[in-house]
Amino acid sequence: SSGINAECPLRPGVRLCVGDYNTTVEDLDVKKALDLLQYVAEDEAISNGEFERLRLDVWEAVISRDEWWDKCHLATPHQIDQTLFYRAVILAYNTGLLVSHFLPTVEQLLARDKWRARFQDQDQFKQFEYILRSGYEQMVEIGVVSR
Repeated sequence: SSGINAECPLRPGVRLCVGDYNTTVEDLDVKKALDLLQYVAEDEAISNGEFERLRLDVWEAVISRDEWWDKCHLATPHQIDQTLFYRAVILAYNTGLLVSHFLPTVEQLLARDKWRARFQDQDQFKQFEYILRSGYEQMVEIGVVSR
């Protein structure tokens, strides 16, 4: 389960884009979820806390889609550009989305309980963290996100 629940009226749409129901999530599906997230951000009836939960849920679901995260110890930082996570960030940036507003920090993503459960081996978790941080560094270098 991706952790996406039904508190926000747009959550079902986000769930269809990147949740477990969609077994073949592509970059464009993530972009659609981010477009919905933009509506959430602009809706004054939806709290900042709910926006934050939904934002983290979207990216957790996206990161979870990359099969090679399961074999984290085999991955290298230069492979980050092959991940759905990285491709989705680049697509969002290239289509004019303010990525810095919609992409959580590395610390926020790493704090999610899902990763501790998924990478119970501390070395695997550290490798996951290293690769994720390397991906962010690459995005900083090309100007997609700021520090």
